[in-house]
Amino acid sequence: MKDSPRHFLILDDEESIRQSISAYMEDEGYIVFQASSGEEALELLAQNHIEYAVVDIRLPGMDGNMFMREARKIIPQIKFVVHTGSADYSPPKEIRDLGVRPEDVLIKPASDLKVLCEALKNQSRGRKDK
Repeated sequence: MKDSPRHFLILDDEESIRQSISAYMEDEGYIVFQASSGEEALELLAQNHIEYAVVDIRLPGMDGNMFMREARKIIPQIKFVVHTGSADYSPPKEIRDLGVRPEDVLIKPASDLKVLCEALKNQSRGRKDK
């Protein structure tokens, strides 16, 4: 039995990062949506059932933490992996409460995108939503 395609969002203000991750994830069988801002990403969530999101933290306008809080209101089951250039980022309690653990934080650029796929898979089987 073949799995149905998984819907994936990459939220990053750097186009080269979005394109790189998008191409890799499409090869892995994901249907990929891209957004350069939290506001744009929320619009995509309102129009599409997206299961996974890779989120940059430092963004123009709404930051990644605010996006994750707002995204969970739109799609309660969405799962997140953080992909940030901030080497000292640690998920605050309100983000940990959304299921983002320290091991779900990857420093960009991820040198091996397999790590990103594994983080998403671990999110899928690693916890129960509250």
